[in-house]
Amino acid sequence: MNKEMIKKIVEQYYQLKLDTNTRKREYVEARSIYYKLLRDKTRLPLSHIGETLNKDHSTVLHSLRNLKDWLEYDKQIITDYNTILERIDYAISVNPDEFYSAESLEGFYEKQYKVLKQKYNFLKSLLKKYEPNRIENFD
Repeated sequence: MNKEMIKKIVEQYYQLKLDTNTRKREYVEARSIYYKLLRDKTRLPLSHIGETLNKDHSTVLHSLRNLKDWLEYDKQIITDYNTILERIDYAISVNPDEFYSAESLEGFYEKQYKVLKQKYNFLKSLLKKYEPNRIENFD
């Protein structure tokens, strides 16, 4: 799993930088969700998860414990977590190999765009071959 891509997805969702040194609630919640996603989707130990944001393992552990409680009662955090998880799961399901090997989120989407464009051009050529009268309305 590409930890940078997970970080980028969480940052885009919350529209903030996770490595900002602040204790504002929205940052704390975003970092907690990021830690949980890394914990669930990778085999990284807590110390490595913390290093991604210049934190130590005890900070990550504390954050995960808090998030566990928040996910029981806070409807907004539940919604946020589930939405981000769905985005990550969708990205993995579309092309797992690319998700794990892509350098960045943008690179992942660029590769997916190229694949879709190739499929589109192939289908367009088939349509042109078998139904030439219908092709004039495409593009």
